[in-house]
Amino acid sequence: MKAPAPPPGAAAPAKSRLPLLLALLGGVVVLALLSFWPSGETAPIVPLKGSGRASSGGAAPADPALVPTLELAADRGATRGDVKRDVFRFYNSPTPTPTRIPPPPTPVVLYDWPSLPTPVPTATPIVPPALPFKAIGKFGPRDGPIVTLESGGRLINVREGDVVEGRFIVQRINRESVDFAFTDLPPDITRRLPIPLP
Repeated sequence: MKAPAPPPGAAAPAKSRLPLLLALLGGVVVLALLSFWPSGETAPIVPLKGSGRASSGGAAPADPALVPTLELAADRGATRGDVKRDVFRFYNSPTPTPTRIPPPPTPVVLYDWPSLPTPVPTATPIVPPALPFKAIGKFGPRDGPIVTLESGGRLINVREGDVVEGRFIVQRINRESVDFAFTDLPPDITRRLPIPLP
């Protein structure tokens, strides 16, 4: 039985395309061989004149007497005078010329504000430290009284001019108070400690 014919518009079988592809591949190979095939005309090899090497044919080397003699110019290599340049020294750069800086432009004053008065600093008042004592009483003669002070459970008897604890000066003993000055402050800065009346 025969195979049914393919419907119209269907692709041809793969076997019908195989001879076409092989013919196309053979044409590409032939073109490639023709493009890389060497041409029949080649340039002849000419030996160099005066060279001592043997020619490509294995002939004897050329005669040295045939090599022309080089003639140099008469003044070639001669120098005139002493050589002043030392090629082994570094190049000394010339002294740089200082660049002149232009003066700054004069400022333009559009309006001159009146100058304000300089503020006078006010003196900071010195506040004396607190006294760590408590006056208990006064006794002794009228022209040299003695005041008893209490400090941390201790009793200290002082007269005018005594220095207590290395810092507090008994400046004056009054009828009902004691004036203290300080060793590290001016003498006019004092602090008063009241004395209780009996």
